[in-house]
Amino acid sequence: MITINTAESALKNIYLETVTNDLNTKTNPFLTMIAANTKTVAGKDAKASVRFGGEDAVAAGTEDGPLPSSVNARQADIEVPLKNLYGSFQITDKAIKAAQNSPGAFASLLGGEMTNLVSTAQNNMNRMLYGNGRQLIGFTTQFNHNGLTLDRRFWDRLPQHSEFDAFTAAGEQLNTNGPLRITTAVGGGMRVFATLGSGWMTKHDRVYLYTPAAVDPRLEMNGIDSVFTRGEMYNLKTSEYPEILPFVMEDTTSSLNIMNEDTVIDFFDQLEERANGQATDIIMTTPMVRKALFENLRDTRNNIDVAELAGGFRGFTFNGVPLYADNRAMGGSLYALNSGSFAMHQLCDWTWLEGEDGSILRPQNGKPVYSASLVKYADLVCEKPFLQGKLTGFHTNAWRVAGV
Repeated sequence: MITINTAESALKNIYLETVTNDLNTKTNPFLTMIAANTKTVAGKDAKASVRFGGEDAVAAGTEDGPLPSSVNARQADIEVPLKNLYGSFQITDKAIKAAQNSPGAFASLLGGEMTNLVSTAQNNMNRMLYGNGRQLIGFTTQFNHNGLTLDRRFWDRLPQHSEFDAFTAAGEQLNTNGPLRITTAVGGGMRVFATLGSGWMTKHDRVYLYTPAAVDPRLEMNGIDSVFTRGEMYNLKTSEYPEILPFVMEDTTSSLNIMNEDTVIDFFDQLEERANGQATDIIMTTPMVRKALFENLRDTRNNIDVAELAGGFRGFTFNGVPLYADNRAMGGSLYALNSGSFAMHQLCDWTWLEGEDGSILRPQNGKPVYSASLVKYADLVCEKPFLQGKLTGFHTNAWRVAGV
């Protein structure tokens, strides 16, 4: 007979390994690539040192002359709290009793719950991977000088008068006079936000909404964009450590410039010079940028090579580097990353949250429902920000052939 103890044993001994593998290696090719860089920490904080300078430590000299000195080497110490990452699911007592005499039905029940849990967790890990630690509410492509609207898939669970900050993909904050607030709900599942102004409206094709900085303690994992956050990086003031800054090429013109092959090649040339030839091994961008580059390459008669990325994902190569497109990446932007510079610092890998008695499935007060939660205490840290690059500020609703 199937019991709660049977279910807990299955969760611990059968499903946990599979769930952990799916979350770590089948969520995103970039996460798969850095899985080998995982570092176990002893305390509640992720700590790393960014070393830079010291180019004179290796040099040629005379037979009896002075040895090279490394006195110019410097380091910036990073210390950020590990984030609390959770994933929960519920099973009703009725469902358990219905399957208690059928191992097959029980396996189907748990298997379905695990599939849903993994899918939800992968979606949220993907979202955080491209972020900067702040909670992303959603994005909108529908806006004008009278305000902006948010699709129902984002606002469905949000109360009236919720407040947000609005940013472009390049990190430009648009609501400089205080947080935005939901004002009305209109037909088709949209909510309207306060007016922002019209000077920027023809340039950016997406606006991103976050919980306001005043109330958001950055509970989410530091993602790729944490390296490119203006003015700070992992609680460091970048003005004090300009040597660690990544390379950012931004289109600051008011015209609708489309990212094309010539622009990206120029970006890579400058990035490689700055990084002293240390290679970019993955490009992350949005489907719209991928389409623009694909069409550009096709129209200029360049070969397009398909690439299989880590974790079984597929993409194509640009400038010899695998390119992966994800709708959760920042619009109008392209990230050129060195995956060996990133590491997942964690207190533990994904595991079940256990009660004092070791139980995993916990009854909910006043409800015939049992719940279980996955937990991981971790954060993503880049130890060589100066090897990373970002091309941003472009419009991606169309594509333009190089030279036009």
